[in-house]
Amino acid sequence: MRTSGVVIVTTLVTLALAVPSWAAPTPEQRCQQVRYTEAGKYGACHQKEFAKAYGARSHDLQFKLARCTTKYTGKWPRLRAQAGGTGATCDRDRFEDNGDGTVTDWLTGLQWEKKTDDASVHDKDNLYSWSATQVSTAADGTAFTSFLPALNSGGCFAGQCDWRLPTIAELMTILLATYPCATSPCIDEAVFGPTVADNYWTSNSDANRPIGVWAVRFEDGYVGGWDKDNGYYVRAVRFLW
Repeated sequence: MRTSGVVIVTTLVTLALAVPSWAAPTPEQRCQQVRYTEAGKYGACHQKEFAKAYGARSHDLQFKLARCTTKYTGKWPRLRAQAGGTGATCDRDRFEDNGDGTVTDWLTGLQWEKKTDDASVHDKDNLYSWSATQVSTAADGTAFTSFLPALNSGGCFAGQCDWRLPTIAELMTILLATYPCATSPCIDEAVFGPTVADNYWTSNSDANRPIGVWAVRFEDGYVGGWDKDNGYYVRAVRFLW
């Protein structure tokens, strides 16, 4: 018999009854509530624009996605102001260098790989394919057979074994500005490390082109679909919580 759902519901009810109805949310609770709400709106915004573009290239998709991203990332200053020195998660710089080759984004709850220039697996100049051949649609290119296994095996990068490629929506959140970005590379290199101003793979295949996958160009913030066997750049990410 499956009882897990009953147990979860019962636990939630018990917890709810244990909290006085008059208890105001803490600054941290307010911070997390707004964070999750805004992340949900952002994801829905991206999905809506891609759904409208499916089956026919939308010439203004770039700008619609840019509006979604700009609106979302623009929430952080407001969240920080509302936190007002309370010590909540929102009451800090958005990006934090963890000192272990990773960067935490306190808005999105994502932990990013910081690039290097040292000929290691993190080197900014390393190129990877998404698929092994042009006719393949599988995730069997070197990004998946070489790069990610190197991060997720042994002791694992920064002690974490769940590194992956980011979605389009996730990768766009670390652009300095959305398309057309006037800074090249379009990222804060002081935070994220040296970065080549070119295409970076996402985890999203192009629904209009089975042999294509979406990439974000860190020269100007452009988002486009490219053949999966091309050699482009990667930046790993994982959920912090």
